[in-house]
Amino acid sequence: MKKLDLRENIKVVTSNQFITACGLEKISLKARKLLYIAISQCKKNDKEFYEYSINIPEFAKLMDISPSNVYQEADAICDELAKGFIKIKDDNETKRRSLFSVCDNSHTAIVFQLNPDMTSLLLELKGNFSKPLLYDFLKMNSSYSIAIWHLMQRQMKSKLVGITDTIEFDLTLEELRQITGTEKTFERLSDFKRYVLDKAIREIKDNCGVIITYTNIKRSRTVVGFHFSAVNPFHMEESDLSEETRQKVKEIKRKQALGLL
Repeated sequence: MKKLDLRENIKVVTSNQFITACGLEKISLKARKLLYIAISQCKKNDKEFYEYSINIPEFAKLMDISPSNVYQEADAICDELAKGFIKIKDDNETKRRSLFSVCDNSHTAIVFQLNPDMTSLLLELKGNFSKPLLYDFLKMNSSYSIAIWHLMQRQMKSKLVGITDTIEFDLTLEELRQITGTEKTFERLSDFKRYVLDKAIREIKDNCGVIITYTNIKRSRTVVGFHFSAVNPFHMEESDLSEETRQKVKEIKRKQALGLL
């Protein structure tokens, strides 16, 4: 059993295929957070999944669960994840992947280990992956927000938004509905925006420090997606900076591009 690492700079590294896997949208909020905790423990050079444990008081604090309810909720979460699976479409074939090989709880701790079925989605990833911060997800109060932020991180290539940067990307309405499980709910676009998309954007601003705005993408008169812009809360136009500051920003961007920062 390995020691759990919950530092605030720990990342949830997954293949982009995992983000849109069928079944994630059905996982409850706290169970999804525990899943992401498990994924965040995977290290770059790991060849297999290891067993970890989280003590009950720490689990209650992370999940914002009352001590009087923690054992009952822990039991329900473990039941859900032990039976949980996702479906991946690969070459017109649907493949089922069980999430955990171990997910047990006692009066002292929860013990968990990811299933080897998940190896291709989480270990030894060479490209086409995302790596958002674990704590961005743990602070969220909506599973819609978690799903949407993870998808946005794919489009943003998990880049931090600088003071002069604007990151722009598109997402289809169909994809947003699929990852949030809202294909048959909030059918009116105004309701989807109000209860799903706009709520997620508020949580992203509050918890991740990124301001997201969007405009509709239409086909004829029908909205088929959205064009998003992501900026830092302290965003400034580069033209408003002094020449000295612009040169410093340019050097920082150069080092970021080379992977030196």
